[in-house]
Amino acid sequence: MPTQTTSRAVTRPDLPSMQDNPVDGPAGRSLDSDDSHSSQSAAGASSTARRPFLPSHGAATTDQPHLTVLGIQGTNPRPFHPKDVLMSTALAPPGPRGNLILGSIRDIQRDNVQAFMSAFREHGDIVRFRGPLKIDLLVHPDYVRHVLQDNHKNFPRPDKVQGCLSTIVGGGLVAAEGKQWLRSRRLTQPAFHREMLLRFGETFTQSTREMLNSWERRIATDDVIDVKSEMMHLSLANLARALFRQDWTDEVARIEPAVAEALRFTHKRMTSPVDPYRMPGAGRRRFDSALETINSVLFPMIEERRRSGEHTDLVSMLIDASDPETGESFTDAQIRDEVSGFFVAGHETVSAALTWTWYLLSLNPDCWRGVVDEVERVLGGREPTVEDLPQLTYTTMVLHEAMRLYPPIFVYMRCVESDDVVGGYTIPQGRWVVICPYVTHRHPEFWDNPEGFEPERFTPEKVAARPRMAYFPFGGGPRKCIGDAFAMVQMPLVVAMVAQRFRLDLLAGLKVVPEPAISLRPRDPLLMRVRRVEDRKGMVAR
Repeated sequence: MPTQTTSRAVTRPDLPSMQDNPVDGPAGRSLDSDDSHSSQSAAGASSTARRPFLPSHGAATTDQPHLTVLGIQGTNPRPFHPKDVLMSTALAPPGPRGNLILGSIRDIQRDNVQAFMSAFREHGDIVRFRGPLKIDLLVHPDYVRHVLQDNHKNFPRPDKVQGCLSTIVGGGLVAAEGKQWLRSRRLTQPAFHREMLLRFGETFTQSTREMLNSWERRIATDDVIDVKSEMMHLSLANLARALFRQDWTDEVARIEPAVAEALRFTHKRMTSPVDPYRMPGAGRRRFDSALETINSVLFPMIEERRRSGEHTDLVSMLIDASDPETGESFTDAQIRDEVSGFFVAGHETVSAALTWTWYLLSLNPDCWRGVVDEVERVLGGREPTVEDLPQLTYTTMVLHEAMRLYPPIFVYMRCVESDDVVGGYTIPQGRWVVICPYVTHRHPEFWDNPEGFEPERFTPEKVAARPRMAYFPFGGGPRKCIGDAFAMVQMPLVVAMVAQRFRLDLLAGLKVVPEPAISLRPRDPLLMRVRRVEDRKGMVAR
């Protein structure tokens, strides 16, 4: 029988906490231990005690009794609904019927975010999709925590997903599983200690200053910019300087489209029943060419760093790193795998989060004023430093709210290693499980006005009142993104510096469509009009 579990305390989100050791897992537990199985078995009590959330129920009278069925106490404050009995005693979770042969695969391929969102609204916290891709969508924060943290050993990534990622990043941290992942995590973790990352604050402000100076020169003739492209260039510049202490101005034009093509093709591979990489054609040739471009940039830089003997950047730390248990160190090929993983998971996600932040601030001028007021109060006209981050609380809340609505990594896929039970339903061995932050971040049980942009949701008091996995833009559990602190040092500095000098307004009539690929970003160029800071007050009042 499942055993009782307790939820962990929620830490304040406005600055990333480094108290939990990401290598050892939460609260210092070793990733090698079996305590997650001993305390959770097939499922935690949080999974079996919660009846599925049914968003489409409508109103019900408050004098209806709560449900007790199959030993499951109806502790959910939502009143009893007859459909509860059907769902609690069903052999399988509810879900869309889909096509007789293809199931829901076409809907998922067309727009997986909206397919998952619609399925949640119709069927609740657990949804079973039928067809060639046999997947279950888990939405409730308790179920997310069960998969990503409490019973994570039973939910490795599917072989197909791991294989697709490894084609780009080899055996590095992003694609590795099991002991290989643990070794990579131990070797790379020191490079991402918070005290190390704080040294890059000046690097981030330098790159941002250069971008803003280029805007100043450009708006003399054209005040419209593609913010998506600008944020991509900026995140690449910041990452390159942190990794190599190099200016990548000349390399961005080569590596940016190469990374984009590699990610685009990888997403297609993950969502296609037949792997397009196994078939010769133009798509595979473009993908192989993109990998060659990435390697032609990374390998020479790694070799140069190894020769130079410098110790002031992330790559040098990887070169010097050794496994505390075996004494082994990284080869150049392994460093290439780790660095390419940082590019895939680093610059793509940071640039997407910043892009959506500017889009949302343009639509919410009150929030924009809040950022500007805080920046003026805290900085008084000087450039920000990492020491200012604890005072830039509203700016950080804005970033968290942007990542709630548009999480850069919007879906996580896992595969059930042995039969499990979640929410009273059996999830059989071999079935894929999908965790979608985009959907969970809109769960009306935890988010009032879920489509609204309200940064005040992330005050410490409100964060503490929510389940930890109601919001997880960087993933969760032992595989939580190693670069979360890197992002949350970089992004507030960028937003503060832009707010000091410019305002960004969405071009009139522009339709912005999210594109769910490896990351969630606008499908088309995000065209925005740039205004100097001296024009700000007049435009805000307009």
